[in-house]
Amino acid sequence: MEGELQELRELVAQLKADNEKLRQERVCAPMLSNNGVSSVAEAPATVSQPVSAGATSAERFVFVPRDRRCPKFNGRAGISIDEWVEEVQACMQVRHLSIADRAFFVFDHLEGEAREEIRHRPSVERGDCDKIISALRELYGCSQSYVALQEAFFSRKQREGETLLEFSLALMGLWKSVEEKSPYAMPNSETLVRDQFVEHVIDSALRRELKQLVRRLPSSSLLEVRSEALRWEREGLPGGDRRRSQSVPLVPVMQYGVQGGSSLDARGASMVELSELRDLLKSQQAQLNQLSKSVTRLQMVAECSQAPRARSQSPHPRNHSSRGNTIICRRCQRPGHFARECDGERVPPHPPSSRMVPPVAGGGQPFAQQLSEN
Repeated sequence: MEGELQELRELVAQLKADNEKLRQERVCAPMLSNNGVSSVAEAPATVSQPVSAGATSAERFVFVPRDRRCPKFNGRAGISIDEWVEEVQACMQVRHLSIADRAFFVFDHLEGEAREEIRHRPSVERGDCDKIISALRELYGCSQSYVALQEAFFSRKQREGETLLEFSLALMGLWKSVEEKSPYAMPNSETLVRDQFVEHVIDSALRRELKQLVRRLPSSSLLEVRSEALRWEREGLPGGDRRRSQSVPLVPVMQYGVQGGSSLDARGASMVELSELRDLLKSQQAQLNQLSKSVTRLQMVAECSQAPRARSQSPHPRNHSSRGNTIICRRCQRPGHFARECDGERVPPHPPSSRMVPPVAGGGQPFAQQLSEN
C-alpha cells in the first residue's frame, strides 16, 4: 500500500509540472506571434522545448494499475471459496504484489470466522499465501468425496424448463469439482462433458441430431456441440415441420410468422383431427354418464326387491310378546316366565269358576242333571 501511495504522489507531481509547462507555452505563444519574422527564427528553439519536455515526461512515466475491488470472504455467507480465490488471485496479479504482500493482502480480505481461523494458525502459514488458501479450501471447500461428485456428474440430466445453456454450465461446474477432487489427471475430460451433454438432452429429436454430429465430427468440443444445439433449437428444420424443443421453457407470448401453403394445409388438417378427437371424447363421456345412471338405477331396484324379503324372513316381535304374555308360571301363577326359571313361592292354582261337564252322547243333557233327576 505504501508503494502505491508513493507512485501516486510521483504521478501527481509529474502532472503538476506538465501543467505548469503548458501554461508557460500559452504565455509565450502571443509574444512570438507579435515579433513577426523573429518568431520564425526562434521557432526551432520553441519547438525543441516541448520535445525535451516530452522526453522528460516519458522518462518519468509511472504505470498505475486499474483499481480492482476484491470481495471479502467470511466463510459462510456470500461467494464460495473457489470464486473468492479466483478474485483474489486476479487482484494480486494486477497489483504485482510480492510474496509477503500477497499473504497480507489475502489476510486483509478475510473477515469473521475465516479471519479468526487464519489468525490462530502458525506464523509460517500466515506468512504464506498458498498455505492460507489451502487451509481455507480445506475448511470451506467441497466436502463431498470423489465418488459422490462423479455420481452427481454422471446422473445429471437436463431438467424440465432448463435451457441448454444452463444445462451445459451445470455440467461444467460439476466436472470442475470432479477434477479438483480427482487424484489423477483426466486427459479426456472435454469428451466426457460433451458426451454427457449429448446423452442427456431432454429433447429426443435434438439428441438424435447431436449424436449424428458427434459421429461425423468425433473431435468436436462441448462448445461446438452446444452452439450447434442452440442453432438447431432456434432455427429448426426447413418448412417448420419440427416442433419447438422441449429444452426451451414455456413463455406466455404470441408468435406470428409468414408461412407457405403447405404449413396452412397441415394446420387445417391438424385442426380437423383435433375437432374429431373432441367429438369422440364427448361421445365417450356421454356413454359413461349413461352407464353410470343405469348402474345406479339397477342398484336402487335391487335394494327395493331385497327389502320385503328381509322383512318376511325377520322374526315378528309382536308374536313373541303375545306369546310371552300367554305363558303362566305353574309355581307362582304369574305370567311371563316358566316354572324352572321362577324363584318365588309356590301358589296353588285357582279353581275354575264353572266346571265344564261334557254332554252325554245319548240324551243331550248334562250328567249332573241326570243324577238329580234320579
